Amino acid sequence: MLQPIKVSIKPREAAQNLLKQIENKRAREVLERRFGLKNGKGETLEAIGSSYGITRERVRQIEADGLKSIAKPAVYSLADSVFKALEEHLKEHGSVAREEHLLKSIADEREHAHLGFLLTVGKQFQKTRETDLHYDHWYTAKEAKTAAEKIIQGVIADLEKQKSPVSREALFALLGTHAERVLGDKPKDQVLQAYLGISKEIAQNPYGEYGLASWPTIRPKGVRDKAYVVLQKTGKPMHFREVASAINSMQWTRKPAHPQTVHNELIKAGNQFVLVGRGLYALREWGYTPGTVATVMQEVLRGAAKPLAKEEIVKSVLERRFVKENTILLNLQNRTLFSKNPDGKYFLV
Repeated sequence: MLQPIKVSIKPREAAQNLLKQIENKRAREVLERRFGLKNGKGETLEAIGSSYGITRERVRQIEADGLKSIAKPAVYSLADSVFKALEEHLKEHGSVAREEHLLKSIADEREHAHLGFLLTVGKQFQKTRETDLHYDHWYTAKEAKTAAEKIIQGVIADLEKQKSPVSREALFALLGTHAERVLGDKPKDQVLQAYLGISKEIAQNPYGEYGLASWPTIRPKGVRDKAYVVLQKTGKPMHFREVASAINSMQWTRKPAHPQTVHNELIKAGNQFVLVGRGLYALREWGYTPGTVATVMQEVLRGAAKPLAKEEIVKSVLERRFVKENTILLNLQNRTLFSKNPDGKYFLV
């Protein structure tokens, strides 16, 4: 988000003062409807044309004529102080900012339509429409916009190499480093924040970490991804009901994750999750391997490459599975798998 504007302005009043200078009533009405100055909802050329019984192209002409009337020096100068205040506010944020953030930093939502109108009318302001890579944003200097894009692309390249989420402090350190390379010095954090707000490629997860929006650790797409993030952040095995509760507390979506759905996903994704106890799951990347308690006991003995005492086996298995000691001892009695030498130590059959 941007810092609040320092100079109080009245967008509604400024917009109305400009509109009053347009002699053609229909031109005034078209501008009011196009920019949503009456109800906050802008209308399409088709909708306006249909209500007047004229073509969309004719509506476009009327709109253009209205804007030309406002551009006349005698009319335009009525809002000159407002335009200067808006320009200065943008300049304090690097002369470029995401539209949503810019509007919120200046006025109440009820006046956002009037602000949008003033930015469109103001000769020093340019708008770049939303794409898959960035949000709608306004700028006053082409070089500022270009610099912001270079800085963001540099940070994206660094994140791609790192391949894991970073803290806010670490992200702003990256932004600062690339800003120094592009601009020659490091700007204030509010400028870096404005640059960051433009990009759709960098996002924040519910844990306050930043990374690429395409990463499942930042914007998980399904229950499986969300379960992975929850377990990764917790750092220890969790019951599937705890995982479901943690997913819901993050409020990734309005639709709650049901425990049984989470359980089913954990079972299906054996390449990521391992059942390590009754309903308890861990990440396979932590070193846990799938299988029964007996399977784990076999792995322990194979890894040791020598007979082990009962206590040694129990200790090693309990590091990998959350089971009762008696369960391990009962499995040791399986003579088809384990045998005991004269020293009382166990080995594989």
